[in-house]
Amino acid sequence: MSTQPSSEGQTPTPDTNTTVHDPVTRSNVALRRWSSASQSSSSNESLVVNGHPDIVQNAQLADQLDITTRKTKIQMAAVAGAGSFVGAVAILMLSRILGSLMNGWTGWAISGVLCCILAVVSASSVLYYWNPPPLAPPIQLDGPENQLHQRTTSPETALWFNAFLGSLWPIINPALFISVSDMLEDALQASLPKFITGVRVADMGQGSQSIEILEIRSLDTDANAKDSDKRGDFVNLEVLLSYHARSHGKSLMERSGNPHILMEFLLTGGVAVPVWIELTGLKVATRMRIQLMPNPPFLSSLILTLLGQPKVTLKCTPMNQKFVNVMDIPVLSGWLQSAIDGAVGAYVAPRSLTLDLKTMLSGREAMDTEAFGVLVVIAKSAVGFRNGDGGKFWESEAERHGDPYVSIGWGKWGKPVWSSRIIENEGNPHWEEIAFLLVGPSEINAKEKLRVQLWDSDRGAADDLLGTVEVNLNELMEDSKTLNRMSSRTDSFTDIEGRKQLPGELRWECGYFAKTSLEQHLAQKGESLDELKADVERQTERELREADSIQKNAKEDIENQKRVKLKDRGDEIIAACPPTDEWPSGILSVMVEQIDGLIVPHPRKSKIGEGESEDQSDHLPNAYCTIILNHQRVFRTRTKLKTNKPYFSASTERFVKDWRTASVMVAVRDQRLHEVDPLIGVVVLPLRTLFEKRSQVSGSYPLTGGIGFGRVKLSLVFRSVQAQLPRSLIGWDVGTLDIQPSARATDNLPSDVSACKLVLRTLNGKGKLHTHEDGWQHERGKPVRLAVKRRYAECLLIEFRKHSVGPDSTSAFSVLWMKDIGDDEDSTVNLPVWRSQKRVLQRAQFNTQEPKDAERLGTLKLKLRLWPGLSGYHKSLADHDPNIADVMKVLDAAEEMLRGDGDSPRDSLYDSVVSSDSEEAPAPEPKTNGGILSEIKDHKKRSDQLHREHRGLMQWGAARKLAWVGHNVEQVAGGLEQKVKGKFKHRQAEQGMDTEA
Repeated sequence: MSTQPSSEGQTPTPDTNTTVHDPVTRSNVALRRWSSASQSSSSNESLVVNGHPDIVQNAQLADQLDITTRKTKIQMAAVAGAGSFVGAVAILMLSRILGSLMNGWTGWAISGVLCCILAVVSASSVLYYWNPPPLAPPIQLDGPENQLHQRTTSPETALWFNAFLGSLWPIINPALFISVSDMLEDALQASLPKFITGVRVADMGQGSQSIEILEIRSLDTDANAKDSDKRGDFVNLEVLLSYHARSHGKSLMERSGNPHILMEFLLTGGVAVPVWIELTGLKVATRMRIQLMPNPPFLSSLILTLLGQPKVTLKCTPMNQKFVNVMDIPVLSGWLQSAIDGAVGAYVAPRSLTLDLKTMLSGREAMDTEAFGVLVVIAKSAVGFRNGDGGKFWESEAERHGDPYVSIGWGKWGKPVWSSRIIENEGNPHWEEIAFLLVGPSEINAKEKLRVQLWDSDRGAADDLLGTVEVNLNELMEDSKTLNRMSSRTDSFTDIEGRKQLPGELRWECGYFAKTSLEQHLAQKGESLDELKADVERQTERELREADSIQKNAKEDIENQKRVKLKDRGDEIIAACPPTDEWPSGILSVMVEQIDGLIVPHPRKSKIGEGESEDQSDHLPNAYCTIILNHQRVFRTRTKLKTNKPYFSASTERFVKDWRTASVMVAVRDQRLHEVDPLIGVVVLPLRTLFEKRSQVSGSYPLTGGIGFGRVKLSLVFRSVQAQLPRSLIGWDVGTLDIQPSARATDNLPSDVSACKLVLRTLNGKGKLHTHEDGWQHERGKPVRLAVKRRYAECLLIEFRKHSVGPDSTSAFSVLWMKDIGDDEDSTVNLPVWRSQKRVLQRAQFNTQEPKDAERLGTLKLKLRLWPGLSGYHKSLADHDPNIADVMKVLDAAEEMLRGDGDSPRDSLYDSVVSSDSEEAPAPEPKTNGGILSEIKDHKKRSDQLHREHRGLMQWGAARKLAWVGHNVEQVAGGLEQKVKGKFKHRQAEQGMDTEA
């Protein structure tokens, strides 16, 4: 829900009520939206009307009471003035009458007595006949039941707390509000108008006048939700907050008494406009659910939700007098208001914000991952489904099989998170591809369904849905057939709503693997879970020994506290232990907190070690971070503009197949206008070294290999899951296939086949072996190395080709699916050799099913090894794939750290500059002291390094801008090429990279 700006002078009218789920009391609450939102802070518009309306009604009553008090004072002043006037006239007339009748002191004495009597009678009459309105509603306290009702349902004032808050507010460290400014900056950055290129929060202060708590009251949980609410461990509160700006003066120094933000808006052309924004009004109703704990800080967690869209009014003043008041610009003022509404609207009921108060207040690092486990799905095959190409009358019936692929995602979210490869012209597809989906609180709370769909890929139109299979997530998590084990399934297809049966069946496997338990970790240490439970119970009972005497549900509360305390102790024990080899797969959480001392020296003007200060904001970096896992980009943070101390607090969680071989890199770049974003520095984190002693680590790591310096504060947590995947399934998705230069047949092949040369292909590389007296041999005796991009969806295709040119040049073929071999191990494989027939070769390259009705001629023996990660044989892919290009540049910057001693075979793989799709891919020649080719290669390598560090030619801004123009031209050309190819070729969906929400 959002608040729409109202036109001037228009009175907001109530719209229809909306009933939503309250995440605090676990009940339904009705919110009222306003069709036009007046942002006046003095208005008495209610945020919530139904559900629990007392807090807002009493707030309105307080405003009415204030108005009534003012009216009463005015009436009393009017009555007093009228009485004085009438009394003076009466006394004057009486004195004259009595003076004419009596003389001397007797007349004056009688006149004074009569005047006093007249004044008393007049005052008594006024007080008797004038009845002012009551100043407060009557309060009835007739008995204990009514008193209890007053305590639980009636709001209470917070005058004492407001007085305390008023003294504390001015001395609070403004740095505590960094997260608030970060959220606001991100919300504004995500919806910038076209004429604004960036926004930055330069300063933020809470002012000297505090926010006031109008009313606060306790809430009870819904009776239907008490069983699942852990009563006694939580305190549910409803609070009404407001802020009314007071006049502090006209100067900015005097107006800093209000909460304020100094923002810098970067316009097109690099012009910075500083704007002073101050809060002038606020009204918000909120509910919070606070979990308690017996030890300091006594607050464990907080669930907060807003009851309706808050009313926020701002005043914006440009610091530069050359610019007009930004609030006079309708586009910008409306954008500011909508951005703020969008930022706070993310927490309006039924949505909520969950905070770990225990971690925040105590300063302890996170000990566990947010995800509970991982869902493993293997898409095997599909049969009997509808023909997706049935409407293509121009094709023969034998060719109309469709181009099927499988997508996997969540039913309520709707968006697929994984997709298989496309098998063209296939009516019986076999994929045998595996997907991993993390299961977290959002999926559990939403009661998600796993959705597996079969699609038909079309080149020039939208893909056709051929069938859907949905399974409840709770069913997979609780069923013994799928809990911590894989289970084979065959499900019939339905439409997307699950109402209509569609032809076809899906054959697949799935299983839910939870995180390893505390008992399993204690068993590895030789300790007993029962002893730990007994110790926790004794400690909890000792800490809560007073609760039994004063609380009705003390026993239930103590049991809840025991469970919470056991969970906390378990997290600490698991985090203090390193991951084990028994459970190598798990969930990895990476958080980028902030960067300290970020320095980007000027390439020509700065001295060594110098950088830009906060006062030189025009040259400060616009930093953002990219997280690379196993040489694949998985996450990118937002850009923090013009600061040398960027605060991110951004995290992501990923499934890691084997923590012992995984590698994480954090790359920090500087986002620049009309330049390719330069690399400030890289942090390389091999997980085996990182988690050598414990499963939770945090620290500050230096940036190296780029144009700048700084230290990145990172926090990483790894939690194993109860999955023991086969050796072949725990490898990296990208790699380099290293094939030994000789091959031979173990059986006698036909002469027309044995005389053929071998052409070895992957989707991204090709090599050759020529005939030899003992089989096949490489001409130079060098191994054949081929780039692999999607290891679990690709195969090695070996063609027996004749020397003639034409469509029938392939006599036979063999296929090796790389999902069947492991990483970093020498493998000897015996592959069946099949006679090549029409469509059999094309089908075997993408379909894992053995060729049907094909003649087997013999067996081919090969020796090979699969190196994980990118190498020099992937450089040709970088020209068309920006993700690979970015990772390759990061690897170039971290090359010295990756090399180690220089004895690893991966060094030669990485140094190779041979195109992966060339006819031959020999290992690079050893370096020599002479030769023009060697000098050219060395010069190119040195120049690339100088350009990456903005030295050499790239120290000049004009050269960098020219390189940016060339880079854009390449991107546009590549986009046009892909667009043209997409009209004639099916486009494979990429998994992509997540960005900070």
